Amino acid sequence: MLVLFYSLAIHMRYSLGAWPISIGNQGFPPALIVHGELAWRFFWAFTFASIFIGPAAFLICLLVARWRRFVRYFVLYALLYAVCWGLMLLAPASFLNWWWD
Repeated sequence: MLVLFYSLAIHMRYSLGAWPISIGNQGFPPALIVHGELAWRFFWAFTFASIFIGPAAFLICLLVARWRRFVRYFVLYALLYAVCWGLMLLAPASFLNWWWD
């Protein structure tokens, strides 16, 4: 997720020569639009899995005695997911404004 996010930022800066001024993809090269869509879909798939599927799997692992050894991997995943969010917030403000809109 983090690599795709920052590769999009680098691709955008290189393709446009500056950070986007407006919301949306108007005037973007086709490759940049595809890259942006791929990053956006991947980001939301990870977010969906982390919010809905991850906690359910975590609870199941807590309830099944044989699977309790996997709980530490879910905790590690949650910590790394939070670190990725924090590192994403270090991107330039202009890019983040475009990304969230």
